[in-house]
Amino acid sequence: MGCLVAQAGIVACLLLLTGWKVNCQWLDPSSPYSGYQTEYSRPNADLDLHLDEPDIAPNPLGGPEQVFLSQADDVGTAFTVSWSSNRSMLSEVYYSCKCDSYEHVATGNATKYKYADYTSGFLHHATISGLQHNTRYYYKIGSGTEEFIIFEGDFLTPPAPQPDIPFAFSIVGDLGQTYSSNITLDHLERSGGQALLNVGDFSYADGYQPRWDTWGRMVTRYTSKIPMLFTYGNHEIEFDKAVGAVEPHEGFLSANSRFSAPWKTSGAVSPIYYSCNVGPAHIISLNSYISMATYSPQFEWLQADLKKVDRSVTPWIFIITHVPWYNSYEAHYLEGEVMRTALEYTVRKHQVDAIFSGHVHAYERFRRVYLYREDHCAPLYITIGDGGNREGPAQTFQVNPQPEISAYREGSFGYGTLEIFNSSVALWKWHRNQDQKDVVADVLYLTNLHKVNCTKPAVPSWPTYAETATLQTTYCASD
Repeated sequence: MGCLVAQAGIVACLLLLTGWKVNCQWLDPSSPYSGYQTEYSRPNADLDLHLDEPDIAPNPLGGPEQVFLSQADDVGTAFTVSWSSNRSMLSEVYYSCKCDSYEHVATGNATKYKYADYTSGFLHHATISGLQHNTRYYYKIGSGTEEFIIFEGDFLTPPAPQPDIPFAFSIVGDLGQTYSSNITLDHLERSGGQALLNVGDFSYADGYQPRWDTWGRMVTRYTSKIPMLFTYGNHEIEFDKAVGAVEPHEGFLSANSRFSAPWKTSGAVSPIYYSCNVGPAHIISLNSYISMATYSPQFEWLQADLKKVDRSVTPWIFIITHVPWYNSYEAHYLEGEVMRTALEYTVRKHQVDAIFSGHVHAYERFRRVYLYREDHCAPLYITIGDGGNREGPAQTFQVNPQPEISAYREGSFGYGTLEIFNSSVALWKWHRNQDQKDVVADVLYLTNLHKVNCTKPAVPSWPTYAETATLQTTYCASD
């Protein structure tokens, strides 16, 4: 079972700071919430924001809007600024580490895409390179000589990859663009996260392209300041005649056109899976909707990527993917089995610390698990698909009573934070949107697996059949 520490919270913190090690994870003994569910009355499905809401109103001058920041290289010294405009403008970003001047300019490019009878605005991407680590930069979009409103923002680059540097992630999934989504976004803005991990299902446009635009406007107040690393979900798939997709990555036309990811620097063959280093962590984004079979491109890339990780530099390894590998809810039950069976041995072998998923519109934290059994050297599995989308929270369980490997589950809206203290210890919190307030409802200290003396995982066994076995087929006689 999970390691529970009975000492007082102060003693536990002292043990953390002195480097005391355990072989799994333990609850925060000072928290009144840890490991328990409450009787909070959870909201039902919510409505998308009305088109006249100021949070999703278009720029009246047609100038820059829908602004996103993303890390553009493997170490955090290059960032891509992405935005949309409804009028032609230069794809230029002016920037400086001084707040009262813009000394440098980065030039990118703009494209458009068509989907059925929809034509996007100009989608711009400009990459700023040669940045210093752990430095705040100020930027603006628009030169001042153009007839556009100028968008101004700022961002903080991550520290250089190194083992004992603190870093904080915010994590969200299945956000959507409802009034509940906007509450989650308000809480994310105050979360203190230095980077956002988005586990998929962004806008819930579902082919209705203007909803990509409204979602981009809604989140700009956050994504123009905090870089977003993401994985795609099923609601990003637009694999139909309107797109004319042939290759798997072409089924994500809208998302690929709007967002940027560091896939080239990680050696991936398409923008729908990738990895990068962020401070003390190696982040891997996997796609749940393309092949993960042995010898498939994504499978081969993951094997090579994990072998290259230097745990003396980035001791933490986290995977984000949309479909959870472990799930006790009725919603999407066992949908992740194909990916789990293909990859679980690999991630256990390489001592991946945690895997974050969405898809199920609820929160669930599993213990460290391998092959459906608790294993202190296996990843921690967390489902965080509770951002607030219009389909509402999942509240029906497939597995009852709650299985022992599931430590906490609750069908409420919210988000997560992951605070890395050093190369040994991190702190996970799940925040519930309780009556519009941000309530920390689940707290867990996490030990880095690279610091734990782990044995090699058992190789999964597969069914075997005698050579003389035959497939029996029953035919129904027709009338």
